[in-house]
Amino acid sequence: MKNINLLSVFFISIILIGCKEKRVADFQYEILEDKSICSLKPQEIYDSNEFSMFDTSFKNESGSFNDELSKKIYAQSLENLSNKDSKYIFCLSKDMLMSNYLETQIRIELKKGKSFRQYEFINYFCLSKKNSIMNFNSRDKSIRECQ
Repeated sequence: MKNINLLSVFFISIILIGCKEKRVADFQYEILEDKSICSLKPQEIYDSNEFSMFDTSFKNESGSFNDELSKKIYAQSLENLSNKDSKYIFCLSKDMLMSNYLETQIRIELKKGKSFRQYEFINYFCLSKKNSIMNFNSRDKSIRECQ
């Protein structure tokens, strides 16, 4: 019985050590030179030593994925994430958007100290009729405000 308890503690320890902490936060976009929409790097990226496992997904207001957009910004994102002086993760040309609404999820592992943490940065934005950007941290609120 004692051996079973020790084995249980051992396996639970291994599982907990192997689990990565996941954090969810929002991020912001801004318009650059009235042509591009750029994702600002959250502070957590600046605070990290390095990154791994980067992925993005984009959805329109009906919830359909835009995989082409993810492919187009991937190389630019890796370059900007590696550059501590870069203010942005990526920039999109306004004509790359299929509508004035975009839901973005950025998944990344960031190393701080000796361990990696999983982050998911989320943003919902729309372009107003005045061509300004409105950032939201809730899908429901963004859909309601953007229509």
